[in-house]
Amino acid sequence: MRVFMLSAQEARKLRPSMVSAIVFILGLVAVFALQLGLNMMVTQDAYELRALQAQKRDLATDVQIIQEEVASLGSPQNLADAAHQLGMVANPSSVLLDIQTNRVFGEPTPADGESLGIASANLVANSALGSTSRFITASLLDAELLAGVSTESNTVAGVTLQSGLIPASPTR
Repeated sequence: MRVFMLSAQEARKLRPSMVSAIVFILGLVAVFALQLGLNMMVTQDAYELRALQAQKRDLATDVQIIQEEVASLGSPQNLADAAHQLGMVANPSSVLLDIQTNRVFGEPTPADGESLGIASANLVANSALGSTSRFITASLLDAELLAGVSTESNTVAGVTLQSGLIPASPTR
């Protein structure tokens, strides 16, 4: 290892100047400000991600509720009720057709709406039926057939236990 002797003037030349110190400090401040800005953006994105996840969960719940209502409207009870409200009549005398031999098994008779006792409401009080169909009669308007279906909820918000204190969940 070698040791050099420097004069005072040479030593002053090797000492960092005030300009380089200011540039170094400004560089450090810029790096810290950039890091702070990036951390703030990441934090904001985390909040937005959490909000979007909550919105996705709520929409999935809404989709499930709508699917259950559609399944309820497609139940045999509601379909029979809707068919009756549209004027359809069930035929109690069923016949079977054999396509291979072209034979008819049974005596085909036309359905008679006046002589049959037709149930026009849901036959079973089913708590899983969240909604029932209420059909709006079809009408001719401007040579177009317009028909609509609206639903009405017929369920109670919840079932109460016999103690009357704790409500049970209305889930199915």
